[in-house]
Amino acid sequence: MKNFDFEENIRRMDEIIAAIEGADMPLEASLALYKEGVALAAACDEALEAAEKEVLLLSKNIAKAGETRPFRMRDDEDEF
Repeated sequence: MKNFDFEENIRRMDEIIAAIEGADMPLEASLALYKEGVALAAACDEALEAAEKEVLLLSKNIAKAGETRPFRMRDDEDEF
């Protein structure tokens, strides 16, 4: 896989799902798309796990330094 782009992989998985659900394609083509989707999902899962570990590590480092403060989004970011 080239440079990992989480958002691009999610978009590609959406394309794969739409193609498999919406097209009348041969079994071999559907299976190839399914395999690609599974590989993309695994890569995204690994990236999410790595990000979670990094956030936990950073949080622990802040707590050890005695700098506990609540999470706050930047003023220019939208809230959920």
